[in-house]
Amino acid sequence: MNALSVTYLSDLTLLTPQPIYLVGGSVRDLLLGIQNIKDIDLLMPSGSEIAARAFADKIDGSFFFLDEERKITRVVKNEAGEVIQFDFTNFEGPDLNADLSRRDFTVNAMALDLRRFIGEKSIDGLIDLFDGREDVGQKLIRVTKPGVLDEDPLRLLRAVRFAATLGFNIEKTTAEHIRTKADLVATPSPERIRDEFFQILSVEGAGRHLLLMESLGLLKKLLPELDPLKDFAPGRHHIYDIFTHSIKTAEYVDGVLENLQSISPEHAGRVHAHLEGPLEHFVTRKAALRFACLLHDIAKSDTYSRDEEGDIHFYGHDSLGAEKAKEICKRFRLSRDAEEAVTRVIKHHMRPLNLSAPGGPSKRALYRYCRDQQDALPESVVLSLADAKATLEVMPAEGFTDTQETAAVILDYYYGKFLKTEEKPFVTGKDLIARGMKPGPGFRDILDELKERQAEGVLKDRNEALDYLRRLQ
Repeated sequence: MNALSVTYLSDLTLLTPQPIYLVGGSVRDLLLGIQNIKDIDLLMPSGSEIAARAFADKIDGSFFFLDEERKITRVVKNEAGEVIQFDFTNFEGPDLNADLSRRDFTVNAMALDLRRFIGEKSIDGLIDLFDGREDVGQKLIRVTKPGVLDEDPLRLLRAVRFAATLGFNIEKTTAEHIRTKADLVATPSPERIRDEFFQILSVEGAGRHLLLMESLGLLKKLLPELDPLKDFAPGRHHIYDIFTHSIKTAEYVDGVLENLQSISPEHAGRVHAHLEGPLEHFVTRKAALRFACLLHDIAKSDTYSRDEEGDIHFYGHDSLGAEKAKEICKRFRLSRDAEEAVTRVIKHHMRPLNLSAPGGPSKRALYRYCRDQQDALPESVVLSLADAKATLEVMPAEGFTDTQETAAVILDYYYGKFLKTEEKPFVTGKDLIARGMKPGPGFRDILDELKERQAEGVLKDRNEALDYLRRLQ
């Protein structure tokens, strides 16, 4: 734990005579040797909310309730751009042992007396009722007792989240308990499920974690729409069924991002920074992208057809898939921004392939693609590359378009032309209104045409744009 956090915790010990314990993830992270712990869990017999409020005043932090009925509180301190949060709870049960016994996994059911920890600068006083320290060393997620999964079925999903974020394995007996209770995973509130699921999707190795969920029986309970894709042959270019292809597309996002510097060296950094951005709490753009990868072919089983030559087609699977994904996003209670990012990418996921025609895409086609994707354009490009990689394993080289070259052209146009045009268009809606035009169906078409020509370089300044507008009228 860094010196700043220890200093703050030393201040806390002076504010109350009551025992204070470091618990849960804080102790686990100390055992893992993590130095910069920013989420610190604190436990007291009672009155923790009073101590937390005094603590917030002492360190000039922000205080608020996470659960007013259970008196669970949080203090947030922002120090030189670094945010540290301290969560305070009271004993649930008559004593510390009873509180630790109600916790989910052994690695989260340990405690340290805060005063002793600070005074001795060691973890020799570890309180470990369930051999959590050994499980940390073995990198195992193990339930404290079988009943904890029934007490809160969200723990079924949390086991996978901890396995993903910590790089641990789920202990064999615990995995069997999860399988037998998998039907319960969809019973917690959608918001709680969303938070756990998207934390899993935020971690590298999404394909591995999704397959773990599938092996435990959890994925089909949360996303039953994926079940029809199993054993469904997508056509002659794929060795996998659509379900496996979708998992692999989500998995290959990591490889595409690792290789992006060689595809688009000028813009790779901007794409990486963009994908790390949040759409909402626990939902980064990268997590939403992996979600879109998982769902991008979700309508193929509904749109299957075979022509007279025997070729398989899935006409309209992109648009129908976006509609189905929208309903799934609503079920997960995703924000409007996250929902739009997911559905927009799915709706247009075939367009990069269409832009890969011989001779390269036209400026007009590039503009319209960027216009339709807006700020989800980087996600769309990464999905197209991951989708291609999940197919390329068996597709003959001569039958496969060079999607990487097209991706480079798209990103160069997006960052070099489109965003600059969107930021500073030569002509705006105010100009059209000043010339007596009323907003309507043709209004947007005229503005888009002017911006297309600006981005293409046909219109070089505002005067040329206004002159062209006069000719349009």
